[in-house]
Amino acid sequence: MTDSSLCKWIWDTAGQERFQSLGVAFYRGADCCFLVYDVNVMKSFDTLDNWHEEFLKQVLS
Repeated sequence: MTDSSLCKWIWDTAGQERFQSLGVAFYRGADCCFLVYDVNVMKSFDTLDNWHEEFLKQVLS
């Protein structure tokens, strides 16, 4: 391993759509994101593509 540091920020928006418009602030400077879902709630799985697209739109612009 090299002698370097790693900074991690975790933003838990709980998939709430009211946070979707804040994507610029949440994703600015991000190199990756972790998308998680509730195995008991199929809708949370179904929305993963939307969250992925939103992340890519924000970080690639």
